[in-house]
Amino acid sequence: MERNRGSGAEAVETSRNESILAVYDAHVETIYRYVYRRCRDHSLAEDITQETFMTAVRYAEDSSKLNIAWLQTVARNRLFDVLRRDVRSEEKLRLIANSTTSSSEVNPVERMRVQEGLEALPIHYRLVLTLHYLNGVPVADIAEQLERTAKSVEGLLARARRALATELEPASSYSGEGGNS
Repeated sequence: MERNRGSGAEAVETSRNESILAVYDAHVETIYRYVYRRCRDHSLAEDITQETFMTAVRYAEDSSKLNIAWLQTVARNRLFDVLRRDVRSEEKLRLIANSTTSSSEVNPVERMRVQEGLEALPIHYRLVLTLHYLNGVPVADIAEQLERTAKSVEGLLARARRALATELEPASSYSGEGGNS
């Protein structure tokens, strides 16, 4: 008898999982397009879409209540959260940019090239690079300001450096100095 109850619970869980998968299959593209149209960023749209369906898995006890309107509301709210955080980051970056002084020993062409490279990066990359390398803020302090762990800031810095290097790579190929190693 005990065995039948376990099988029944497993059957209910399997049915719930299949139902959620069906909702996912039916709506994943719609949710992705909904988010992408609002942010124009493929990786952000993918992240928000994934988070939307993870929220559905966590909070929807009855998958029949998972409809496109509910999913779009979750996606919209998550996107707004991310955009609000980015606006705060943009404001911090503006404050930082206004507080930095120009250095006469830096080649103006190189400064402009790096500035253009920074501007091409997502705001969170620009923020950590500027804080750490231009302002000399330690990783621990950046982590505190951004409400993240030091380890995640270190990873973010590494990704930001790679992204900046990629942005600067084409322009450095014409240099006659042989700067590539």
